[in-house]
Amino acid sequence: MPTARERLSHLLALAAEGPGRRAALAGEVAELVLDWPADGPEAMRGPLMALLELTVREADWETRARLAARMGGHPELPLHLINDFYLAGPPRVRREILLRNEIADEPPQAVNPPDCQALVAAARANAPGFAATLGACFAISNETALAILNDPSGEPFAALCKGAHADRATFSTIMVLHGAGAAALPVFDTVPQRAAERLVAHWRRQAPHHVAAAAE
Repeated sequence: MPTARERLSHLLALAAEGPGRRAALAGEVAELVLDWPADGPEAMRGPLMALLELTVREADWETRARLAARMGGHPELPLHLINDFYLAGPPRVRREILLRNEIADEPPQAVNPPDCQALVAAARANAPGFAATLGACFAISNETALAILNDPSGEPFAALCKGAHADRATFSTIMVLHGAGAAALPVFDTVPQRAAERLVAHWRRQAPHHVAAAAE
């Protein structure tokens, strides 16, 4: 079995091979971080978590989903790292992430409610590029907005609306216009408020600077 230093050397070699090996790199970094070897240098744990965070953001959706399924039951992982896995995670991991955000010590950021009138009008008109409109309204990236819209459970959109202090009517109207059944609407009440605020703040920090600045 390779030693921790040999595994670290292998990870550095993978990183040097460029974007084509990002999925392999993310998987191997996650394996090392989640099952830290007894001979692993503690000084390397932090840099490896930073490397995992970087590679996950560059990985394809399939890789993110595969890794997200393994993130549950690891309270030692930093909150900003596991938040990256929320949209790709299975329900049990999502609920754990929400709980950790809800009980986190750091205070949530102040939130200015978005003006959702144009957003609802665009949804009613079935306007093309609606994900971009959603992203601009909530100051999140288009990629994040699309992932939220495409989630059939409605929970990510509930988190977005609650975290940004958009009202329930905005949530319900857009969910219905995008084909959600009545059974998905009560999810709004299952998302903790403080957790939603922290999650939205995280999504905004990941957005391009010019999009994030629009929320200020």
